[in-house]
Amino acid sequence: MRFIILLAIFFGFLGFGQVKPLTPQDVPEEVKKVVDCNTLVFVVTKQPEFPGGLNEFRSKFSENFDSMAIKVSNATLKTTIYFVVEPDGSVNRIKAVGDNAEFNAEAERTLSSIKAKYQPATVNNLSVRYLLRFPLTMNFK
Repeated sequence: MRFIILLAIFFGFLGFGQVKPLTPQDVPEEVKKVVDCNTLVFVVTKQPEFPGGLNEFRSKFSENFDSMAIKVSNATLKTTIYFVVEPDGSVNRIKAVGDNAEFNAEAERTLSSIKAKYQPATVNNLSVRYLLRFPLTMNFK
């Protein structure tokens, strides 16, 4: 039987919480191919918030992740998912950057399957485009 520990979902949200805000220089080249950094705001008054908060996001992500799509065992896989939260709260331009293509694809699919809209990032009460990152680590046994 396959067990998965969703370490990032329960413990590793330092990147997602934007402890250190992203700068254009922090954005990987793979992400820059799908996201125009010139249209993003990197310093905001208020960061985007998922309805119900971070715990609700964790719950939705873990409910929708299909571990059977990943064909590995006895491995720890890591990826970082980057995505844009638009001024209307919708999510797009999802790109996972990690070493395992299957894991990256499932992480992208999972995030895109969550249809709830964020409260967008704001600068002086104006909604702006904002790039979030979500580090994800899972142990497959």
